[in-house]
Amino acid sequence: MINNEILKPDDATLILKRTLNAPQELAFKTWTSAEHIQQWMRPEPGMLCPSAIMDVRVGGRFRIQMKKPDGEFFTAAGEFREVKEPERLVYTWDWEKDGCGVKFGEVEGKPSLITVEFLKRGKQTDFVLTHTRFATVESRDNHAQGWSKIAETFASFVEKK
Repeated sequence: MINNEILKPDDATLILKRTLNAPQELAFKTWTSAEHIQQWMRPEPGMLCPSAIMDVRVGGRFRIQMKKPDGEFFTAAGEFREVKEPERLVYTWDWEKDGCGVKFGEVEGKPSLITVEFLKRGKQTDFVLTHTRFATVESRDNHAQGWSKIAETFASFVEKK
């Protein structure tokens, strides 16, 4: 599978699968590197990622700031619950109320949970992102669109490394 496969097994869950033409270790490092995230995190055309903070360890936090062309910010923050390099990450995902600052801000308090798996398949990697605990079907579907675009830009970036 080269293109994204998106599954919605229930109202609060989405699963995105894609095969990457990149080794497992490189895919993991590219997903968790703040410098790299700023280059590929593009949930919508024209969006930029002005800053990313990644403390990739159990209990470590992350913050990813995305900015639309009109200047509106969408800043995700969370905490790593499981880190098994280069195979698996589990972390919370919440939105900051005002994500325009450069430091961690107050979050909405409605965290969802993300599990990312990097499954070795020879010289390729099966990438599986499972995002759960959505409050609404609308939120799940909006995230499905964003993650689908992000998976495309991530694959394009990692496959050129």
